[in-house]
Amino acid sequence: MKNLILSCLSILFFTAFVSAQEFAMADGRLTTCAGSFTDSGGLTGDYTNSEDSVITFCSPFATDDMQISFNSFNLASGDLLFVYDGDDTTAPLTGVFLGSNSPGIILASAGNTSGCLTFRFRSDSTNVSTGWEATVACIDNCQTITSSVVSVPAPDVDGIIRICQGETVNFTGSANFSNDATGATFEFLLSDGTVVPGTTASETYAGPGIYRVDYIAMDPTGCRDRSIGESSDVLIQVSTTPDFTGTQAADTSICFGESTDITGMVETVEFFADVAPPITGQTFLPDGSGVAYQTCIDVSGFNVGTTFQSASDLVSVFIDMEHSYMGDLDIVLTAPDGTQVRFLTFPNSGGGRFLGQALDDGTTTPGVGFVYNFTEGGSATATLDNSTAAVNFGTPMPAGDYLPEDPFSSFIGTPLNGLWCLDIVDNLNIDNGYIFEWGINFNPAIIPTAGSYEPGEVVEAWAANADITATNGNVITVTPTTAGQNCYDFEFTDSFGCTYIEQVCIDVAPEVATATPDDLIICQASGAATIDLTSQNTLILNGLDPTQYNVTAYNDAANADAGTNAITTPAAYDVSADETVFIRVEENATGCFNVVQLNITYSTAEYNFAPDLELCEDPSDATIVPVFDLTVQDAIILGSQSSAEFRVDYFTSQADADTDMNAILNPDVYASSGETIFVRVSNIQDPDCFTVGTFDLIVNAPPAIGTAQDVTECDESPIDGATAFDFSVNDSVILNGLPAAGYSVSYHTSQSDADSGSNALSATSIVSGGTIYARLVDNTTGCYNTSTFNFIVETCEVEVPEGFSPNGDMINDTFSIPGIDQFANFELKVFNRLGSVVYETTANNYVEFAGVPNAGLNSGDGLLPVGTYFYVIKFNDADTEDIASWLYINY
Repeated sequence: MKNLILSCLSILFFTAFVSAQEFAMADGRLTTCAGSFTDSGGLTGDYTNSEDSVITFCSPFATDDMQISFNSFNLASGDLLFVYDGDDTTAPLTGVFLGSNSPGIILASAGNTSGCLTFRFRSDSTNVSTGWEATVACIDNCQTITSSVVSVPAPDVDGIIRICQGETVNFTGSANFSNDATGATFEFLLSDGTVVPGTTASETYAGPGIYRVDYIAMDPTGCRDRSIGESSDVLIQVSTTPDFTGTQAADTSICFGESTDITGMVETVEFFADVAPPITGQTFLPDGSGVAYQTCIDVSGFNVGTTFQSASDLVSVFIDMEHSYMGDLDIVLTAPDGTQVRFLTFPNSGGGRFLGQALDDGTTTPGVGFVYNFTEGGSATATLDNSTAAVNFGTPMPAGDYLPEDPFSSFIGTPLNGLWCLDIVDNLNIDNGYIFEWGINFNPAIIPTAGSYEPGEVVEAWAANADITATNGNVITVTPTTAGQNCYDFEFTDSFGCTYIEQVCIDVAPEVATATPDDLIICQASGAATIDLTSQNTLILNGLDPTQYNVTAYNDAANADAGTNAITTPAAYDVSADETVFIRVEENATGCFNVVQLNITYSTAEYNFAPDLELCEDPSDATIVPVFDLTVQDAIILGSQSSAEFRVDYFTSQADADTDMNAILNPDVYASSGETIFVRVSNIQDPDCFTVGTFDLIVNAPPAIGTAQDVTECDESPIDGATAFDFSVNDSVILNGLPAAGYSVSYHTSQSDADSGSNALSATSIVSGGTIYARLVDNTTGCYNTSTFNFIVETCEVEVPEGFSPNGDMINDTFSIPGIDQFANFELKVFNRLGSVVYETTANNYVEFAGVPNAGLNSGDGLLPVGTYFYVIKFNDADTEDIASWLYINY
């Protein structure tokens, strides 16, 4: 818990009138409705000799009458108590009381418009007594008026409105009148003294504090509700800013990629009001001649309009200061209304005496301050000016209590709230001084109950952030992902519902953006070698300024991270086998670094034998140069070598391959009529580690193809210009004398099919009349050639034989009619000599007549007898004439 004592510079309390307490006889004016009024000796002591003081009691309510009820009274001989029916000694004298003649109950009269009562006590120089004790009360002469206020936000269950700093509270007031509300007026008296007429008001509270708002309901006679001061209608507490001390990062600056812990710590802060906080901090009093130097305390927290009523209201004024010449000073305290009380007046007897341990050396170096306490009580017996006799010149006046030169009663009637200023005038040249602190101590009896409070803790946590990689309670580990300032919020919510955020920022140095170096290749199978590790520095620095970075090599990662045991001769480093070294790149300004690995590898490039590449000459145009894809050889040439580590380049000469000059730019589309290609296989990270091999590009000629004679074939049903034909009868012509075992022949209906070798015709393929493309392929080289001939399909004449001999000798065994199948709808009927149908068939189910009847009485009885028969062929074709004739069957 933290204690917060606020100056109340911007906080104004509506405090209650003086609450029930003991009021001893002394000069003053008291506003109260409760308490005990006693002589100067209090409840237990006697008053003193030679007293002469005046005290006035008034109610905080203008319509009240004061009532003082004496419970005991005993004065010594010659001592008198005067009672006045009003607010001062000019009011009518009610009575003079002495001895044991008690005043009894004193009540302000009806004609006393102030409602106040004033008492004057005088004691002589001899004898004292126990004095008196009386009860103070206010007589309420009004109807009962009860006020109430509804607020937004509403108060908690204890009646206190708890809000956040900067929040606004809206008020709505109402009142009940026991007799009559006619002509009543309503107003809010806000905490800053602002009066808002009506039944609604609002006020915004900027800072922590205890604020009171009074809703005043008043009838036409001046009677009002009795909620006032500490009994005001509304009490508001404003959340205090929590103390985030200890919320911090372990490292305020880190390198990119590093992590750091941030601890969140928070404590609630107690609010404690102080109506007159001291002024702290050094105020220089430079040498001058009649120049005034002023420093002020803004007193607040007293009830609005409360005035200084008695000398006892001010206990003391203390000043912690040093000055090298007391004799040239005026020291004055000025009240808010300009009333002054002097503590030291120029000229004075101070002469060359110091205040505090001043340095009288002509410099402005501060000395040591002494605390001078100006009071009318305590051990003060003389003013500062009257205390110089015992102090030598050049020595300081002792710290301690001193009387003011003017009485504190001079302040009676001045407002308590406002600026109380300490004025110091340096009237002579040469000397200077300092005020280190000063303050006003008011009588605790007149200070309102300031109160204190402390919000409770509800939630404290770090706000979500993608950089947070670990959380342990209120400690987070962050790994920022961007360079520059990265900030993280620690959030705290108190029991008032107020959230506060403490932001912790970390400066992240830019990433040391290095590049991964190529391997250092030792182009040999094994053995000792000396290499230059620094040859990779430029690549590793990746554009970084080498004057701002230090590049160092190490044998292991641990030393590289620690920056210890660096390789001493990186430019001439001896190796005998594959190894890895670690390169540390460190920024000189920040010390941030990055470590990269540098691999040292023994490696040789190998050329694996690749076969020659062969292409065929274009059979249609020998002038067209074939295009080779050399890259089909890449995988063969590399063998087990990775294409990520080795590259293959193609050249047209040994010299170019050796010097890595004039490589074939587009090896996947390389046009050549045949030549030797030179292949360079090199290590990608070390192009000078290479080997060269060769293969040939061969262009093969197409085979010499023959040309077949045109072929004519009869159309078959349906008559569509297409029929089946086995073109292989032309193979020997197409081979043109070449051996059939080394070549393949195929036939196609288009040049494109012949060129691609697709859709070859079979012996049963139905082929339309047109050009036939013969393809001849050399089975060894894959090269081909084509030639063409015509395939003619024509409609042929139907030839009906005059007879047949169905004797099973496979010669003329059926009545075969060549060409009849050209007609899709023909009908055939055979008759005997009697005109009866012995056989019939149609195109749909055509079966050649074999001498066995399928119609008539003898259907299916076996072969017909030898003899002459008659037939009719109906073609059912408009362009063809039907046939009717005879045929002879013989066995």
